[in-house]
Amino acid sequence: MKNIIISMFLTFFEILFCLCLIFNLSIGTTLEDISNNLGTRTPYRFLSNKVDSKIKYPHCQDVKIWMVIRHGTRLPSAKDIIGMNNTLRDLKYEILRQHKIKTGPLNSKQLDDFEEWSNSLEISKEKFLTYEGQDEMILLAERTQRRFPNAVKKEYNNKSFEFRYTATQRAQQSARYFTIGLFDKKKSQNVIFTPASKVDMVLRFYKHCDKWQKQVKKNPTTYAEQKMFGNSHLMNYTLESVSKRLGLYRNLSLDTVVLMYKVCGYETSWRKNYFSPWCYGFDRNSAEVLEYYIDLKHYWLDGYGHNLTYRQACMLMKNLFDRFRGNGPDATFLFAHSGTLLKLLTHLQLYKSERHLTGDSLKKDRKWRASNIDCFASNLAFVLYRCKDKDYVLTLHQERVIKLPMCEKELCPMNTLWDYFRDSINDCDINDMCRLD
Repeated sequence: MKNIIISMFLTFFEILFCLCLIFNLSIGTTLEDISNNLGTRTPYRFLSNKVDSKIKYPHCQDVKIWMVIRHGTRLPSAKDIIGMNNTLRDLKYEILRQHKIKTGPLNSKQLDDFEEWSNSLEISKEKFLTYEGQDEMILLAERTQRRFPNAVKKEYNNKSFEFRYTATQRAQQSARYFTIGLFDKKKSQNVIFTPASKVDMVLRFYKHCDKWQKQVKKNPTTYAEQKMFGNSHLMNYTLESVSKRLGLYRNLSLDTVVLMYKVCGYETSWRKNYFSPWCYGFDRNSAEVLEYYIDLKHYWLDGYGHNLTYRQACMLMKNLFDRFRGNGPDATFLFAHSGTLLKLLTHLQLYKSERHLTGDSLKKDRKWRASNIDCFASNLAFVLYRCKDKDYVLTLHQERVIKLPMCEKELCPMNTLWDYFRDSINDCDINDMCRLD
């Protein structure tokens, strides 16, 4: 009798487990399920601060602004475009075939979305700014001007404004559309941009730092934690889960699932009311796993993994204090890349965990999360306020006021910041720092 009861008990839970599995596989993925876990390809509309009223402090006036902006939403790299044209195209037909010969978890709407999916991107336009990227820049500029109307005046003057971008189409076009947001399309044609340089030691210092390139970017140990996580049981389970959600008998490779994850993010970013069919492979749990996998790479490549990585960002801090302490332009807008922003955030000691991120387990409570700190059009702004007693600096990340770790309050005395960063700026010999021994 006891054995019968145990057998019935086990059978009940086996049936319950199977029902849960079937339910999880058949339930439709929605944008809300994964929108917080799209990593560096998260569209800025998910994070932008729509509250754009003037930011005021008693007896103070905004007099200068210095802002670094990651380019807006872009097209994929040539490698990912080729992957879309080949790997994902073939996978699309495999998914459709599997659902024709058996009852798979995808519903008719999801299958129609796969049927209609195609990719016509040209490799020659890799990483080009998209229409969504243009909108991101225009809207960001309009809100910035409304918040700080004295530092960012509506009338363009070449002495009051500085616009600088890297020698890339996406950064150049981001700068152009940002000026349209500030001055309107006609007036923006009069804007003078600082000529882009192939070797830019302020906006893309890491590209030309030989020591960093060798010791960090091309060093296999930089990717050791990510590789460990990629080989973990959790990742293997995730690959199996993603494959089952698409109705496949085989398990997809990590490279293919990463490509799906990227394209899910790209296509979600490009169009406001479009849900990429490649997102159907993910639920919140699997999206979190892929997000952490990518975060591990950027943490060790662009963040706190190596001192040299963020020491280089002294070039940006030097530029900031040159503008705030000198007689240069009132408004400086610098258009760069993910690698630039992440290294600067790290130099400022922001989003730092007590321990390094590691590949032995998923750290859900981490501060370093690219979906929040490094989406498309990410931005970091410093605003100089001239107050009755002295000068203060306000810092905003993703258009939200933040408190820097070295400051007691959000509105931080200029002298406090200078005292904290003076040594790194005075020591900022990039040639010596980046010289190979």
